[in-house]
Amino acid sequence: MDTIKRYDLHKDDYSKLHFEVNDALSYFEKNKQHASVPHRHSFYQIIWFKKAGRHFVDYDTIDHDANTIFFINRNQIHYFCIDAPNEGYLFHFNDYFINKSKAGLMDRFSLSIFNEIGSNCLKLSDSDTKKVGLLASYIESEIHSKDSYYKEQVYHYFQNILFQIERLRKLDGSIDVETNPEHKLAADFKKLVFEEIESFHSIDYFASTLGTNSKTLTEVSKAILLDTPANIIKQSKLLEAKRMLSNRSSAIKEIAYGLGFEDPTYFTKYFKKGTGYTPKQFQKAHL
Repeated sequence: MDTIKRYDLHKDDYSKLHFEVNDALSYFEKNKQHASVPHRHSFYQIIWFKKAGRHFVDYDTIDHDANTIFFINRNQIHYFCIDAPNEGYLFHFNDYFINKSKAGLMDRFSLSIFNEIGSNCLKLSDSDTKKVGLLASYIESEIHSKDSYYKEQVYHYFQNILFQIERLRKLDGSIDVETNPEHKLAADFKKLVFEEIESFHSIDYFASTLGTNSKTLTEVSKAILLDTPANIIKQSKLLEAKRMLSNRSSAIKEIAYGLGFEDPTYFTKYFKKGTGYTPKQFQKAHL
């Protein structure tokens, strides 16, 4: 594999719905050559696995129970494991689809669901499985029939699935950005770190940008993210480096500059100290 592929959903063609629902196993079998190797998307994914199995997300292979939902953020690297059943539903969607009826709604879901804090998945109870299953069947029916206002109906049903996931994330204590200001600050910090991944900034810079002070940010980071702001920044930088290194067509010095390192040699030392690999060794081991 020479490069890690990045896939789009309809890209700039706004005549499309910018939403898809697929049978996960059929989709995997049809696209096995690409779906079973590390890849990334410019869109969001919700994957509901109906049977116990395994799924790979950002260099971790996650064993999951039956009726587990994964939420894959934009640009997260993942793939389907060949030895897993991979039965269930696969939802693809863009900001454009979610924000079309209510501007800014995806900003909320990016914090409450796709925040890359804690687990990348959650297990559905029997009652939640029935709820999500019913909504998914309604979506499939609307897309198949394409009756009047079917796009509005698809939006309505899928929005309900996202609200259900958001509720479950809140109930399991993962994160509650609506009513808990500390959770919101933690999520905003994590999001800002990735938005500023091409630069090196002080803790004071992040705190000031987020409307707080370094002491409060440090306390919240330790309590919610279970680490100091400095280590969150470092681990985020290393994760993005791994993602970028998975593309062999990118030179290591270009990756170093793209992550804010003025000296590629320092980037190599930084990466090896954080991962135990040099960038070249990591590429060789993961390609």
